[in-house]
Parts: sequence; C-alpha cells; structure tokens
Amino acid sequence: MFEKVKKMIQQNDRFGQLLGVEILAVGEGSATTCLKIKKDHLNAANVVHGGAVFSLADIALAVASNSYGKIALLTNGSITFFGATKVGDTLTARAEEVGGSRKLGHYRVEISNALDEPVAVYTATVYRTGKPLL
Repeated sequence: MFEKVKKMIQQNDRFGQLLGVEILAVGEGSATTCLKIKKDHLNAANVVHGGAVFSLADIALAVASNSYGKIALLTNGSITFFGATKVGDTLTARAEEVGGSRKLGHYRVEISNALDEPVAVYTATVYRTGKPLL
C-alpha cells in the first residue's frame, strides 16, 4: 500500500515535481521527503524561499496523511523557521502523525539541512475524507 501511495503522489503532485521534491520513505502516518536547493528556490535575499520550505513540508504531510489509502486534506498548517538555507544544501522533511480521530489527523513535520540541523518545524491538521486515494 505504501509504495502505491508514494507512486501516486509522486506522479500526480505537479507542484512537487516542479520544485523537485523527492519522496524518500512512506510508513503508516509518516513520510520523509527531500529537496536539493537550486537557484530557482531562492528569494530576493538569496536564501531559500520560505514557500519552498513550506511546500517541502506540506508534501511530506500529504504523503504521511494519505498513507492510509484515504484522501486527507490540509485544514490548518503553521511553520516556524529556525535558520536559512542556501544553494547546494539538501533539505529533508520528516512527517509523523501525533494524534487524531476518525475525521482529523494532527502532524508534526521537522525540516533539517544536510548537516541534520533544524531549519523549520511545521504543524498541521488534516481532514480525513474517507474517500479512497487510489
């Protein structure tokens, strides 16, 4: 099931493809994604754009929350940044389910750089639709 979810999201998340996000791992309520930072990911201050980091985390969330094979959609997400990243670094986002109910799932996504230093943390809630993903 996890490989099917990974393949489906990797093939159909066009924004993730545009950014260059790679899905590394999928487990029950968990996922790991990564992004190698290129010039296209930078903002005007010449550091990685916050939207790129948020998107990396959000894709990890999408994979983790849809890992049960049912469509789950973001209802609320908040990110806190700890440091900047530059071209050539690789960011990794690790999503874990921290709680929930039949209709809601709560997740924490930790984003780190290639040295495994924290870059940001993203907390999010998803609505579980009950509709099949595949």
